[in-house]
Amino acid sequence: MSDATNIPVATKPTNQTQPARPQLPPILEAKGITKVFGSGDMEIKVLKGVDMQLRPGELTLLMGPSGSGKTTLLSILGCILSPSNGELVINGKSTRGRNAEGLANLRRTEVGFVFQSYNLFPTLTARENVMLALDVRGSRGDAVKQAEGALRAVGLGHRLDAYPKKLSGGEKQRVAIARALAGCPAVILADEPTAALDSENGAAVMALLSEVAKDPTRAVLAVTHDHRTLSYADRIIRIEDGRIVDQRRTQDGAVEERDIHVAAAA
Repeated sequence: MSDATNIPVATKPTNQTQPARPQLPPILEAKGITKVFGSGDMEIKVLKGVDMQLRPGELTLLMGPSGSGKTTLLSILGCILSPSNGELVINGKSTRGRNAEGLANLRRTEVGFVFQSYNLFPTLTARENVMLALDVRGSRGDAVKQAEGALRAVGLGHRLDAYPKKLSGGEKQRVAIARALAGCPAVILADEPTAALDSENGAAVMALLSEVAKDPTRAVLAVTHDHRTLSYADRIIRIEDGRIVDQRRTQDGAVEERDIHVAAAA
C-alpha cells in the first residue's frame, strides 16, 4: 500500500484569480552574509554577500547546483553557523554579537528544522519525538497535548504511539514536520524534504509544507533539487557560486515576476 494513504493533499488552485498578497515585514532577513572557511592560501569563500528575506505566509524554495553554498547558507539561517560578516535577523532578533550559546538559544526558540533523513529517535514514539523537541525548546504547558496537536495537524493522529520502524517514509517525514512545528517557531527550514520519498509522498509532504506556510506568523524555506516542488512555491530563490542570482515570486506554480535581477559577477 502506498505511503501516501490518508495524507491530506492540497495543491495550488489553477486558473483562478488570486487576490494580491499584502507585503508583510520579513520574519527573517539576511544582510550581506559572507562565510569564509580556512585562511591564507587555504581560504575558501563559500558565501559572498547574500541578501535575502523570508516573509510570513510564504513557502520559499532555495535552489542551486551542488557547491553553490545552499547548505552553508541554510546552516547560517538556522543559527548553526555564524557568518564571517553580515547580519541575520529572525523575528526581530539579531545574531550580531551572539556567541555559540546565544545562537543556540535563538535557534531553539525561533527555528524548526525538517531534515532529509528525518532524524527521529528510534526508541521514542511519534508523540515522544515531538515532546522531546518541546522539552529542548523549553516550551511551557502540557507537552503531551501540544505534541498530539502537532501530530494531528499533519494527519498522524492515528499514529501517536508508533515507533519510527513502524512508520512509512512519508509518515516519518510528517513526524519530522510536526516536531519542527512544536513550540511555534517563526521559521521552518527544510533540507531536501522530498529527496528520500517517492513522487506521491513527495507531493504530499510539499502540500503539507505549503499549508504550514500559510500561517501569517511563520515563514517556510525548503532547500531542494527537486523540480517537482516548484508548483508549491510562493517564491523561488536561486544561488550560484555563493551569491543569490535570481529571486522570483510565483503564481499558480508559474514564475510571475522577477524580484531581483541577476546579480553582476564579482
